[in-house]
Formats: sequence, structure tokens, C-alpha cells
Amino acid sequence: MVTVLCGSTWKRLISVLVVAAFLLFCAPAGVRAKGDNPHLILVVIDRLSWRDFTDPAYPNLNSLARRGSIGLLQTGTGGGYEPGNTYLSVGTGARATGGGAAGEAYEPEELLKSGEKAKDAFRQFTSRELPPESVGMVTIARLQQSNASLPYPVVPGGLGEELEKAGVKVACLGNADLPGEPGRYLAAIAMNRQGIVPLGMVGKEILKKDPSFPGGWRTDYQALWENYRALKEKANFLVIDLGDTSRLDDLRDYVEPSTFAREWRLTLKRADDFLGRLLGDLDLSRDCLLVISPTPSRLARQQGDLFTPLAMVGKGARAGEVLLSPSTRRPGLVLNTDIAPSVLKFFGLPTPETMSGRPMQTASVESNPTGYLTGILKQILFVHNNRAPLIKTYLGYAIGVLMVTLIFILIREKEAAQRLRLPQLLVSLMVFPAACLIMPIFHLLSLLPYTIVLLLLMVALTAFTLWLEKRRPLLGFAALATLTVAIILLDALTGCFLLSRSILSYDPSGGARFYGIGNEYMGVLISASIFGAACWLSLKPRRSTLLAVALGFVLVTVILGAPKWGAKFGGVLTSAAVFPVTFLLFRGVRLNWRTFLLLTSAFCSLPVGFALFDFFRSASSQTHVGHNLTLVLSEPVQAWNIITRKVAMNLKLFRYTIWSRVLLAGLGGLIILFYRPVGIMRSFTKHYPFLYWGLIGVVLTALAAFLFNDAGTVAAATAVTFGIPPLFYLLLKELPDSEPTFP
Repeated sequence: MVTVLCGSTWKRLISVLVVAAFLLFCAPAGVRAKGDNPHLILVVIDRLSWRDFTDPAYPNLNSLARRGSIGLLQTGTGGGYEPGNTYLSVGTGARATGGGAAGEAYEPEELLKSGEKAKDAFRQFTSRELPPESVGMVTIARLQQSNASLPYPVVPGGLGEELEKAGVKVACLGNADLPGEPGRYLAAIAMNRQGIVPLGMVGKEILKKDPSFPGGWRTDYQALWENYRALKEKANFLVIDLGDTSRLDDLRDYVEPSTFAREWRLTLKRADDFLGRLLGDLDLSRDCLLVISPTPSRLARQQGDLFTPLAMVGKGARAGEVLLSPSTRRPGLVLNTDIAPSVLKFFGLPTPETMSGRPMQTASVESNPTGYLTGILKQILFVHNNRAPLIKTYLGYAIGVLMVTLIFILIREKEAAQRLRLPQLLVSLMVFPAACLIMPIFHLLSLLPYTIVLLLLMVALTAFTLWLEKRRPLLGFAALATLTVAIILLDALTGCFLLSRSILSYDPSGGARFYGIGNEYMGVLISASIFGAACWLSLKPRRSTLLAVALGFVLVTVILGAPKWGAKFGGVLTSAAVFPVTFLLFRGVRLNWRTFLLLTSAFCSLPVGFALFDFFRSASSQTHVGHNLTLVLSEPVQAWNIITRKVAMNLKLFRYTIWSRVLLAGLGGLIILFYRPVGIMRSFTKHYPFLYWGLIGVVLTALAAFLFNDAGTVAAATAVTFGIPPLFYLLLKELPDSEPTFP
């Protein structure tokens, strides 16, 4: 029997089919048919070192470098290097602070230390119900409050919230519990803003008793596997914490070294086997396995190693390549704040403004990725562990030389100063930045050979400068300043190989800067440009020289501010404030209202232009300037937070670092010379007018650098390198027994 449908029935049927098709193609990823869902599995093997990762005893860990992309994860946080901070930083996409509170996540029916059920405590603290099968962070309010006090936006649960809004199902599995101490930090990665992970298992049911394992309990990998298989059917993003490496590292001080070494090997072997099962279970043409270690081990921190291994296999990764982040711009280096944006990118979601990280990319390297990253890590560790003692030695030496020289100038004792080789020592202070910048060419990663070569290089540059000075006064200084500026600019234009590796430059382990020109060489660059210009104008006081100086100042400013080269917005502010004033002084222009307006417009237009250029670039290409501008436009209150953070950093550095002592020694000595010996600066101004105006420019550079940079004390101190030592040199050289005269 055939039933004939009437016209209205056909219309209804067609309407239903159209609506169904529309919902099928437009529904969020998390509610599509299960068979079409890609999975991202984030596996946490915490406290893992690069040596562990590259150990051939663990074949599945080793295979990640061949099958996918690997990198080094910078683990900086809003506090210390502890799991509550590191895990939460991963989940927020910003440098967060969580402490032990970030480990207080429970299943609804679990009992807390107080004896009450987790779901009841969660309701008491949040006025929300904890759904069945979920995991709740009972301390979510505390995490929100502790991060609200940070001078930048941090949203606990930010990653889980964005995934939930897009319909992506999220789950977590595993724990790093110790007896009587919960360690469910993985929930800080997966939870939403309410502190809830929709699906999860973090209780004791995934542990097994093992009398030989420190603490008596370790991960039950069979239970972990079975629960993984069950959760994978329900969730698209699954965070798994294997846990045992954390437990071992936390108990390291209580375990015999031989016992610890044995258990560590066994623990990593079990973790390696589990990774092998995961790799066999996933469809890597559409799924992704991300292996991270959020926290460096205690031993690694003691050795100054704040980087941990990171691997990505499957969709989004490329076999045999290294991971790259727009946050670092250095192939192989990734920030922990880049993990959350990368997860969002996998599911086709944008990065919110509250996340400071950027989605990871991949890059090919000429050598083997493992060998390449091993070399990068060794170089970073050398800088991190030796930077402070070498720079402190130099700064102490600089203070001593400046103070002794000042005393000899005040007492008009020229012969004794020359017997002590004070003129040569003053020049050695000026060659130090250039020598440090050249040193990475030699690839020395041992302190003694490095120090010997550095000293020889300083002696050679000092001798060369003094040789030119003997041939013609100021020629040596002009050449040294020009050489220093040229090396910095050429390196910035060609990828910052030297700037990113110099011991006087930024330290990647600190996580503050990875590319461009840092505070140290920004101060050197601007002051050397001004001092070099003053020397050349003294040697060749022509209009063509003045034109070359103007072009040089513009070139320095452009390279400083260009996001692709210097990427130093504070340097643009400093140069825009200092270069126009100095140039007008060189020209002999009096400062009036007209010139004041000209200077103001120049000061405002250049930084604004660079900021707008960076702002309109894609989010993945922006520097911190463009990101901060985006953040301020969406949340204007963040402008105040940025200012207060920079002021607080400057005050902290000024109070506690030796850089401020160098700055005070130099500027203090200059102030004294304006009064004693009587008339010495007046005579200097008369006979060396360009150098005098250049000296004013250098002092202005120090002041502007201090005001416009978040580590301005450092930039200001390096700026006086090309101001005070050459002034003392000239005064000392021309100092007679009674009254200074100049030829």
C-alpha cells in the first residue's frame, strides 16, 4: 500500500530537512557527531628535564621529535616556580599565581579533610551546584582574588570557559596527590571560570598502592587507560596528569639518591609506555597529542634551568620541526602562556585579549631538532648562570674606576692618575658593551675561556681606541661609538643573533624578552649615537656632518621601534624625547615655544605611529605593544595597570640592584664637577661645545630611559657609559697642576 503525501506534508518535511542540515553544519564543534570530532589530548609529565626527554631509554618520548614538533617551554609565572602557579598559567594563558589552592579540585562525592563532601563545600563557597561526573575547584574564589591583584588581566578558568562557550567538551584525568595533600593541579588547566571541569576523574580510584614507591601510592596506569578510553568518547579536549614524576620530585629530599634514581627511571618507563599506547590510539591525521611539563624540577631550578621539554604530534605539528611562538620569535622557544591559545586554535577559536600568549607555530631548522634545542638550552643556561656575576664584577669595577678618577680630578693629581692607568681604564668601561656583543661569535659556553677571551677583546678594543686617540684627539672615541652603534643596528637588522645571546643583553630564562633590543643595549645605542655624533661634529663641524647626524638619529629610531627589528617601544619614546632636543642643541637653536611644539609633535608622532602600525597587524604578528594597545582599548583600566607595573619595577630595580649605584655614581660625579674644581666645566664647554651638548643629550637619555621603560634603571645606567667615562677621560688628560686648559 502506497501512501501519497499531500502538499502541506511535503512542505513540512522539506522544512525539517533544511533546518536539520543547517543545524548540522552550523552547530559548535562540541555538539557535532562524535565520529567527526577531533581530539586534543594534553598529557602532563611534570618536572621532566630535557635530559630525560632525550634519553634513549624512553623510545616513545624520543619518537616525539621524529613524529612531531618539539620545543623548550619557558615556565615563568606570576609568582614562584611551583605547580599551583605553573599549571594555572597554562590554563589562563597569562602569568598567574595559584599556590597550593590550585590543587584543591575534587569529584562531587569525594570527602575533604573537614569530612564534608566536595559538592557541599563547592556549594558553600560558590553558591553553585557541582554536576555529577564533573570536577570542581573548591578554591576558585581564592584563585580569582589572588590574581585580581596582579597588574595585568588573569582569568582563572579562561581556557575552559572559551572551549565551553564554543561547545567543546572538556575533561581531566589524573592527579599528583601526596598522602594527605591533594595535587589536582590539572583542573587549573581545564576548568571554566566557575571552577568546574564538566567531566573528570581525579580521585584515589586511579591510584594503586605500591609499598616500594616513595609515599606508598602511584598512578594505576591500567585504570588511567580505561578511564581515558571512556572520557575520550565524551570529550574533545582531555587533560591527563600522569602524576608520579611530581610525587617523586616533591619527596626528593626524603629519598636516598640511589633510590630516587631507580624510581625515577621506572616512573619514566611507565609514562613512556603509556605514551606509546596513546600514540597508537589516536588518529594523528586529525587528532593532536600535546606533551608538556609545566614545572621545572627542584634540581633544575637549582641549576638555573627554567625550561622544560614540550612536544606536539598530529594535526598542527610537522614532523622533524621545532615549535615557534610569536611571543618569543625564536625557533624552539615557547611560553607556557602560549599553550592555551594553541588549544583554542586547534578548535578554530580566537585568542581572547586576556591571554598574553599566542598560538604556536612550527619552524624548520638546519640541524637535527634535538641537537639544535640542546645547543640553545646550553647557551641560555650559560647566560643565566654567569650573567649576574660577570655584570656585577664589571659594574663594581666601573664604580671603582669612576670614583677614583673623580677624586684625582678634584685634587688635580694628573701624574698619579696616569701612573694608575686611569685613562686606559676609563676607555675599557666604554668598550665593554661592544665586547660583550661580539662574544657570541666565539660560541664559548665555559666561564673561564669566556672570561679570558672577553678580557682580551676588551684590551684589543681599548688599545685600538687609544691608538686612534693618539693619532687625532676624539677620533678613537668617534670610531668606538660608531662601531658600537653599527654592531647593534646590523645585528637587529639581521635577526638579533648577537643581541639574543650576549651576556649583557636580556636573559630568556626570565621570560621578559626574547627578541629585539633590550634595555641594556637600548641605553648603549642611544647614548653611543649621541656621543658619536658629538665627536664627529667636533672633528668635522660641517653642514654635511650635521645632516648625517640627523639621518643617523632617524635610522636608530626606526630600527629601535620597528616590530621586526628592535621592537623596543620604550626605546622609541626615549629617542623621540632625546634626539630632537640634542639635534637642536647641536645646531645652536634656542629652545622657545615654537621649538617646544616641534619637539612635542615629534615626541608624540613617532611612538604613536609605531604603536598603530603594530596594532593593525595580525594578532599572531603583534609585539607586546600591539597586544597592550588592544587590551587597553577593550579594558581602559589596563592602561593604569601597565603604568603602575612599570613604575613598581623601576622603583624595585632602583632600590635593590647595583645598576642604580652605577647611575648614581656617574650622575653624582657629573654634578660635583659643575662646582668643583671651580671653572672646569665652563672651560670644557667653551673648548668642546659639541661634546658638552652631547653630554646633555646623554644625561637626558638616562632620565628618559628611566621614565619610559619598565626596567629603566638598567637602560639609564648603560646610557651613561658613553657620557661620564669619556668626560672624565678628557678632563683627566688635560688636567694641569693648577687650572684646566684646553687646546
